[in-house]
Amino acid sequence: MKDRIKILREDFKEALSDIDFKGAYNPWGKAFMKASFLGEMWFLLKMLYEDDDVEEELDGAKKYFEKYLSSGDTTFRDMAKDELRHAGILIKKHSEWADDEQQKILDAHESERQELMKAIDKTIKE
Repeated sequence: MKDRIKILREDFKEALSDIDFKGAYNPWGKAFMKASFLGEMWFLLKMLYEDDDVEEELDGAKKYFEKYLSSGDTTFRDMAKDELRHAGILIKKHSEWADDEQQKILDAHESERQELMKAIDKTIKE
């Protein structure tokens, strides 16, 4: 899917360069409409298939958990758990539209999420 997203991005950039913003600019013209449709499709596929937001949540959880371990402040532990909950929600949402390649990535993220949750839960019981 990433190759399709890349192609759409390049097509959008090319179509955007065909719009004359300094001269006979027409937002209802063929060049503008072409760029609009390509841009929308690129954006939607990027939002549906790229999982940067899941990685951001997992990275945030790791950061907060490390702060908890170094400081002992349970607020950071709670923040890490919140980030993991967010990651779980995003993984479920992305799974609704994922192809096989993307699902493998999401499954790996879910495994990582579960391991970090276990590590956090272990500190609660201690």
